[in-house]
Amino acid sequence: MKMGLLTAPFASTPLEEVADWSAAEGFEMLEVCAWPKGEGVARRYGGVTHIDVADFTTAAAQDVAALCDKHGVAISGLGYYPNPLHPDPEHRAEVIGHLKRVIVAAELMDVPLVNTFMGDDRRLNLDENWARAAATFPDIVAHARDAGVTLAVENCPMLFS
Repeated sequence: MKMGLLTAPFASTPLEEVADWSAAEGFEMLEVCAWPKGEGVARRYGGVTHIDVADFTTAAAQDVAALCDKHGVAISGLGYYPNPLHPDPEHRAEVIGHLKRVIVAAELMDVPLVNTFMGDDRRLNLDENWARAAATFPDIVAHARDAGVTLAVENCPMLFS
């Protein structure tokens, strides 16, 4: 087992410094945040971008790998925790599109895992939210499967928001 941390609490610290500090403190793994660049999110740890996956390339993946090698840490997963079940269909489409870009970035970096969030529409009851999830997630899961990436879904009740 290797000890790691989520980069979200280091919102204003560049990934290089997070990797350097983490290695110095004995951490071996990082879950790296990959929210859309510049997207402020009105909740704790939302909106943190340590890897910008918009137009992510093989060269960018190699740069991140070199940074990790330099500091002796590895990436266990990429983290992006939006609300794919948001009540606004346009917003849902945006976050799902970005989630798919995170999956592609993970594939390019040979990172096996993308951590995300189920979400909900607070106007709907549990059964209605489940029906929306059942309609929304098969395409996302297929995209991840085709990329060789596993999705992990955070089980957070969002009591603080």
